[in-house]
Amino acid sequence: MSLTSTVLFQQPQQEIASLIVSRIEASSATSIITGFVTPGGLGLIQSALLSRPMRLGDLVIGAATYPAFEALDNLISAGISAARLRIHLGHTYLTGGRKNPFARYHPMLHSKVYYMELPADKACAFIGSHNVTSFALGGSNGEASVMLEGPRDSSEFAKIREHIKIATNQAVPYDPALKEAFAWWSREFIEGLKVEIGLPQNWTADRTILIFATADQRNRPRANDHIYFEIPEGIAIESLKTEVHLFLFSTLPSSPSQALASAPSADAHFTCRTLGAENRQGNLEVAANWRIETTPFPVLTPVPSSQYRPSPPRGMQQVRAEVRGSSVQPFEYLFERERAGWDPLFSDHDQVSQPREILDRAMAQPKGSEAAAKVSRLVVGLTPRTGAAKENDEAALKLAAPESGSFVLVSVRRRKRDAD
Repeated sequence: MSLTSTVLFQQPQQEIASLIVSRIEASSATSIITGFVTPGGLGLIQSALLSRPMRLGDLVIGAATYPAFEALDNLISAGISAARLRIHLGHTYLTGGRKNPFARYHPMLHSKVYYMELPADKACAFIGSHNVTSFALGGSNGEASVMLEGPRDSSEFAKIREHIKIATNQAVPYDPALKEAFAWWSREFIEGLKVEIGLPQNWTADRTILIFATADQRNRPRANDHIYFEIPEGIAIESLKTEVHLFLFSTLPSSPSQALASAPSADAHFTCRTLGAENRQGNLEVAANWRIETTPFPVLTPVPSSQYRPSPPRGMQQVRAEVRGSSVQPFEYLFERERAGWDPLFSDHDQVSQPREILDRAMAQPKGSEAAAKVSRLVVGLTPRTGAAKENDEAALKLAAPESGSFVLVSVRRRKRDAD
């Protein structure tokens, strides 16, 4: 008899607990290596383990929640030998720091192996992505796995047994008195991962006017020159404080978003400071050395007499800025205020379904475990949380956001790129 393999499954969300349980119940010995455990996951397979406690060879866990360690205590009370339970603490190194003396985000055990020895010298193994959690085994997560079946003396099963042996030897025995320490170690890893996610915290609420324009290479502003341009009426600009970042190109990028990405490689960069803004279009003549002609695309044009008579279209306000320098510090710009959070957008038809027996078994677990989760639907997007604070001039700002198609933009937040 040769070794056979079966890919599980064509659909990522597929219940696998019943298949694993059936093989455990038929086995003379079962070993499990898993990266993460929750009470709901143990609840889906514990009846098979407890029907013959001696069949469990090794259960090696990379990380778990505190309630999951309590569930291990319950397995021990029900007859599972504590010597069969081991915790793999991964690898780390000393950082020399006082607050975090070791690397919290570190290499960890991530294997998912379910190995069963069956009658007639046969064996079965599930190799894949399924942790011992109800989300994974119950079919809520998107997972993938391969089931191997065949002679126990197959060379592939020998490799699996060697993997289990090494993982077991690297792990430490589970001690109920240390479950708080083990759970703390798992939390430290997660806290370290949160830092690795690197969501920037150094945004500043500084409004910045961004102008992307073309210009003849011979036409370049100088320090203290004045530039006239127009932005949508209603946008609040604080004179003598709001900066203007001017980026000049020989050929304008194809879109505002592309211009933002190409800003560091612009032919010339200028930092300016606004001198004043006139919402009522009341300036019949302004002192300016340069003007931004925005139709059809922004062009920096000199004003020979340094006196310009503007004729702004309806809905636009007049702005003047003074050149302060021929460089712009690298920034990342955002065009909406900081969000308190984001809400998921759901698919109308794609939802995770679970067999009734899986739901019943999971719901029998302690309240507050992941088993209490409701039926989930596919998330197809994220939207700013309802009720979040908005800018008073939000409607006008939308006319100066990249989505508007304008190459004269107004960002409401920014952060220094060199802070990375």
